[in-house]
Amino acid sequence: MSQFYMAVAYRKLGRLPDAMECCEESMKIALQHGDRPLQAQCLLCFADIHRSRADVQTAFPRYDSSMSIMTEIGNRLGQVQVLLGVAKCWLMQKDLDKALENVERAHELAEGLGNKLCLLKIHCICEGIYRTKGQQRELRNHVVKFHECVEEMELYCGMCGESIGDRNHQLQALPCSHVFHLKCLQTNGTRGCPNCRRSSVKPGFV
Repeated sequence: MSQFYMAVAYRKLGRLPDAMECCEESMKIALQHGDRPLQAQCLLCFADIHRSRADVQTAFPRYDSSMSIMTEIGNRLGQVQVLLGVAKCWLMQKDLDKALENVERAHELAEGLGNKLCLLKIHCICEGIYRTKGQQRELRNHVVKFHECVEEMELYCGMCGESIGDRNHQLQALPCSHVFHLKCLQTNGTRGCPNCRRSSVKPGFV
């Protein structure tokens, strides 16, 4: 699996030739061992790489193949990831309705799973779609839900209050596992965790 995770990381860094090489190696291993879950993940990664190259026509059939295996093995999280990848392809094609159709299917699955990170991504994509469509009511709804997800997952720096992950900032985790911007910790010091302090004074805290 290490080659697969490297492929995913390289793609997100924009190192697409390296991502393709690692994904090909991972797929060889998956085929040799008859590892269907890994094959599905590799096909998803291949599709994402082609999407990153703006080659949606090559990406679509790989998403379809990945979805077929994900459905066969019952990997609902994988199905959500495929649907979001397909939606992003339709966005590149400027087909907002088809993008929205796939996002709505992903939303239904993600809610069933209770996966807040997927829901966060879904609300972010929907926000962009409805902003482009000029549908203000739906836009506001997804903006509110996006921030609710950020709050529930504590994806914000307890020192500066800004969200974590939307910019390329270095992060640091304290022993309690709460995460902060490294620069905030360096500036303010680590006199205990502010998130833990806030939790301890909430009504009903045990």
